[in-house]
Amino acid sequence: MALTADRPPPWPLPLVRAGGAARDRGFAIGRALKAPIAAHLAAWRRSLPGGDSDDYIARLLGETDFKPAIQRYAPDVWDELAGVAEGAGQALDQLYALQLLDEEWAYRARSGAASPPKCSSLASVNADGSSWLAQNMDLGDYTDGFQVMLRIDDRYHPSALVFTTAGMLGLMGVNAAGLGVCVNSLPQLPSAPEGLPVAFVLRRLLQARSLSEAADLVQALPHATNQHYLIAEPGAARSFEASAGGVTEYLSPDPLRIFHTNHPLAAVAALAETALARANSEARLTSLSSRLAAGALGLADIQAALCATDDPVHPVCRTAAPGGGPCTITTGSMVSALTREGVRSWASAGPPRERGYHAFELEDAAV
Repeated sequence: MALTADRPPPWPLPLVRAGGAARDRGFAIGRALKAPIAAHLAAWRRSLPGGDSDDYIARLLGETDFKPAIQRYAPDVWDELAGVAEGAGQALDQLYALQLLDEEWAYRARSGAASPPKCSSLASVNADGSSWLAQNMDLGDYTDGFQVMLRIDDRYHPSALVFTTAGMLGLMGVNAAGLGVCVNSLPQLPSAPEGLPVAFVLRRLLQARSLSEAADLVQALPHATNQHYLIAEPGAARSFEASAGGVTEYLSPDPLRIFHTNHPLAAVAALAETALARANSEARLTSLSSRLAAGALGLADIQAALCATDDPVHPVCRTAAPGGGPCTITTGSMVSALTREGVRSWASAGPPRERGYHAFELEDAAV
């Protein structure tokens, strides 16, 4: 596994470390991020259909029923969220609604609105028994400035590094057992108003100690929302396209390399998509695979692929629109080296082509 020397990035990515019982660590996170959580929550509300609308959020929460699945499958993650709300001085239902990122997109899509293009992921299994796992997380530009890395130390599970935005439980991450999880929205697959939301699935998967355990879990959970889960450990990676209709494993033509964007590669699409959305997803997939399908991969190769603008209309790395105005950007990029000796990650606070990468080490502090 080839690495390169780290360069100081020009854009800060704060690290917030929290341990102990779920509610206690949540409270610590909420208190540490009180101001950015308030600002992010306000920016998210303004981005919703109709603007900053209590009525829209009330309808979203009233017409969905995710809490039974959360309490059954991820009760400690809910307790952590309650602690975040308390520490940040925010209403729990408001922060709960913020977690429903993909679920709100699915709710919006039921009225005919299109989802924005977002997210490119990849995994590579290397000859030395290590693996690379990487993703660009593309979200609305209202998220910019609120990026943060969480270090979660839980005595019952492996410690985890979780890239997210202030107030969110997580967007992508790795744990000290060497397991990593990336996600991509698949709006062509069905969603439901009940089941386990994506943020809670992610955090639940990051509690697993092996790829086998995580694979069994992702296939057993009741998924509320259409999502691709790319899961890797040293020497192996697997790809699952999950939705309210079930879970299909994608078997890459090259089992040592997996590339995925925002259209299903194994599951049968049930919902229509626009030609623009399909072209965007296929262009990013082509960019990744053409750059990384052959040869030994190093950190510089993967970072360059995630910074790419091979197709200027549909780039892998999305930056702010010229002249301003709401748009989708690469909110963050994360590359992780998974080895049996430990985990090292590099993450960007925003488009990596502009912002650069921060390095993070992860050892297991769970007691």
